[in-house]
Amino acid sequence: MTKSFGSGPFQPSAPKPYDFVPLPDQQPPLQPPAGHHRYRAEALSGVLEAVITARSPVHVASGLLEQQPNNKQYPLVKAHFRTGGTLAIPGTSLKGCIRSIVEAITPSAVTITRSRELASKYLPPRSIDKRGLDLSGRIFGALGYLGSVNFADATLQTGQVEIIPSPQLFRPRAESFNTYFDENRRARGRKFYMHGNLAKGNLPLEACAAGSTFRLRMTFNNLTKEELGVILIALGLGQPSFCPKLGGGKPACLGTIEISQPVLQCDNPKARYSGDDAAAATPTIGELIAAGTKLVLQPQLAKLADVLRWPREDRDCPSRSY
Repeated sequence: MTKSFGSGPFQPSAPKPYDFVPLPDQQPPLQPPAGHHRYRAEALSGVLEAVITARSPVHVASGLLEQQPNNKQYPLVKAHFRTGGTLAIPGTSLKGCIRSIVEAITPSAVTITRSRELASKYLPPRSIDKRGLDLSGRIFGALGYLGSVNFADATLQTGQVEIIPSPQLFRPRAESFNTYFDENRRARGRKFYMHGNLAKGNLPLEACAAGSTFRLRMTFNNLTKEELGVILIALGLGQPSFCPKLGGGKPACLGTIEISQPVLQCDNPKARYSGDDAAAATPTIGELIAAGTKLVLQPQLAKLADVLRWPREDRDCPSRSY
């Protein structure tokens, strides 16, 4: 039953479109990073390429409004990011998306948080010292240290551009203590938005339609088999599988992506500088995923895979306050 409130009926809040992956009990272990001054003989360097398929419309804002002179309903839309005039997913968006998953499923520090109440043991070191860095810091970088992976902008290969009327969204309320902490003042974990049926609103977004494909290209240097395997698992290529989410409108079910058809090519740094034509031995994707499993926290991976499972035809994303 609804109650009258102001000029319209009062409606209770919709169910939350997110869930939490719990933090591990232990403090993230630290190790010295590989560095960039030399190639380690036992480490892997090379290129990973794959196909990104949009399973729901994808919108990564450029920060600009774009005119639609022939569209009377939506004469202005929030524009999608472009590189060289081509629609694309920025490499920084991909890196941030995958890093957040790696942090959630491994004993890693929480690098981005607005909470002042998070236990200090989960925070990254303020500077690199003899103790080193946590796992995600060694792979993706930290303050004062360049990471070992780089994601290029993933340009649109196939698909249509469409205007999605999305609900108006507001910033996360980091000051809402009860949302992010339980009654024992323990952090609920890292927040991830679930997939579901697209919500409708009145905010026009330029988006790449569901079914669009993009080209993923990641270069890496000085990674162990375990570290590279963790990245593959975070891309959703392991078991249990899942679909990451990125870009704008995640609460409204935009940004669901599936990564497939991985192709790995490892480099031979010694041959590069010696003139030797010997090719580097490239492990299989399966070998690397098996190695990466050694670094994964299985309860956290199981919870994340449940939150990010796809398809999710059983739930509708909220089109109003939640």
